[in-house]
This record gives sequence, structure tokens and C-alpha cells, in this order.
Amino acid sequence: MRRPDESGVEGVMARCATIIFCGGALTVLIRRLRSMLLSLALPLLAACAAVPSGADVAPVAAIIVKPQQPAEGDAVLRAVQATLGRGAGVRYVRPLAGDAHLIHVTAPATREQVPGLLERLRSSGAFQYVELDSMMKIQ
Repeated sequence: MRRPDESGVEGVMARCATIIFCGGALTVLIRRLRSMLLSLALPLLAACAAVPSGADVAPVAAIIVKPQQPAEGDAVLRAVQATLGRGAGVRYVRPLAGDAHLIHVTAPATREQVPGLLERLRSSGAFQYVELDSMMKIQ
């Protein structure tokens, strides 16, 4: 078979046929890649747009509690939740020195409700120490 002359009409037609064929294959490849990327990206976007979990909710207040008896973090959290009920979200943060624990009060509680919540914790009898975690200033 004779090879078309590159400079003539046959050469131009051969190059056009090659471009059209490759372009069609390239278009199919691009479409497949795009659909694969969309199928991977949509679940990721949905996860990013989800409602934040309890760990992501901004705290309303941070409180320091020390139970009557030394206890692990989950036991302290259960005692705080039992005392406060559903009126406040609570999240255990970390243990502190001297058997104390740092707890974050979260929504649905508001800043205005925090003093009342602290008083409920103090009056429950389950804790030796209950205070708002705050910076002390030397005057």
C-alpha cells in the first residue's frame, strides 16, 4: 500500500482522519474520567457539608469539675450529663491535675444559662469542685 504524500491532499486527509479518530477516543476518555471524578467527589462534598458532630460544635463554656471520688473521664461525663439533663450539651475534653477534669458545655445551652448549670453541678453533691475555667488576672 502506498503511503500518502505528506504535502498533498491525501496527506492532509490522512492527518485529519487521524485527528478525528484520536479526538473521538480522547473525548470518550475525558468523559469517563470526568464521571469517575464526579462519582468520587460527590460523597466527599456531601461529607464536608454534613452537620457538624459533637466534637466540632463550639463550646459555650469550659468548666473544671472534680468528682467526690477519683474517676475516669467517661464516668465524670456521665455524672455531669445526669446532673444537667438534656438542657445542656456536654463534651469531655481532658483530665487535669489533682483528679479534676475539663468539660465543655455546648449547645443547646447558652452563655446565660451557664451560672445556673454550675450551681446545679455544685448542689448535686457529686462534685467537690465546680468552677468556670477562666484566665486569672493579677491586679
